[in-house]
Amino acid sequence: MTDGGILTRQEALDALFARWTPRAGTETAAVADALGRVAAVDARAVHDLPVVRASAMDGVGVSSARFFGGAPDTSSWREGEDYVRADTGDDFDDRFDAVVRIESVTFLDGGGFKLDGDARVTAGMNVRPRGSAVRRGDTLVRAGTRLRPFDLAALVMGGVTEVEVRARPTVAFIPTGSELVAPGAAPKRGRNIDCNSIMAEKMLEEFGAVPYMFPISRDDPADLRAAIDKAAAAADIIIVNAGSSKGGEDYNTAALRERGELINHYVAAAPGRPMSIALLDGKPVINVPGPPMAAYFVMDWCVGAVVRRFLGVEQPAGKRVTATLTAELGDSGKMEVLRKLRVVKTAGGYEATPAGRRGAPVCEALTANGQYVTAPGAGPVLAGAEIEIELLR
Repeated sequence: MTDGGILTRQEALDALFARWTPRAGTETAAVADALGRVAAVDARAVHDLPVVRASAMDGVGVSSARFFGGAPDTSSWREGEDYVRADTGDDFDDRFDAVVRIESVTFLDGGGFKLDGDARVTAGMNVRPRGSAVRRGDTLVRAGTRLRPFDLAALVMGGVTEVEVRARPTVAFIPTGSELVAPGAAPKRGRNIDCNSIMAEKMLEEFGAVPYMFPISRDDPADLRAAIDKAAAAADIIIVNAGSSKGGEDYNTAALRERGELINHYVAAAPGRPMSIALLDGKPVINVPGPPMAAYFVMDWCVGAVVRRFLGVEQPAGKRVTATLTAELGDSGKMEVLRKLRVVKTAGGYEATPAGRRGAPVCEALTANGQYVTAPGAGPVLAGAEIEIELLR
């Protein structure tokens, strides 16, 4: 907790997680539809592969017994009688127990072939035995694994066509603000475009959740309560966007305090300091601030962590690089502050330039390709300093 009594990001999450037990279930998914899902149980192979054996490379299958006394004359050998073609991964006739790589073979017009270089052949040479790709009973993916394309390949290789996965949380997103208009509408004076909904929807999908997107709710306590009640009846997690501070139309945190248990209001991190977390009917409710950069940061550190908690997975390791700052990052005081950066690769490594500085368009920071969160009380980070940053694209 900071000196001012405001929770840090981690303290706010810890306070929620101490009070909330996710109600997660499982379901069966076809492997073809399981990308990004989280395995609920260990998945095991149901067969051996190869079933008997297979060639480890393109070549010719031969009998090693005919090479005991040295390389025989193969110029008159007949395909199908003295040798067979054996391609990578293919089974071949059981009469042959070794494979000579194709690069060592020159086929002759008469049907035989000539061996190039060292023609030493031993039993089992270049042959993959039964189960060398996968063995029946092998664990292909473990419970808690977020399935990637190569995991799906391993499941299919092991004969698994369906996998038990953890049910994804349904996350309701309620945009609020009488000034908001839907995307595509021409903004007039005093109006603003709801850009947070599209960002939140796609971030939720990336987190592994099922978004339940609400229409814009006016700054009216009755409208807000009705939307929250509808969301609480259908969703596992609820996000209320905007109205999180102490402005004249900021009703949302007060509504959460009235309807449930308010865990915190304000956090020692920016942008997005006036966020709040509550529990309503045993379900987390996060009041995400309205400004797009603040909404992004709270979605990133808070909502992402809540969804991962529901799924029982750790935060994935992002791409991180060490970059040299081209301009100073100002003192963040006692807060953790998100700094968006424009990162470029140079001959000597990476350079990072602060984006969205005072007077610059918000979109400049929103679309920057790197980010860094300052440590509270660390003071300014000077130009020329090397810092570890997260690459976003």
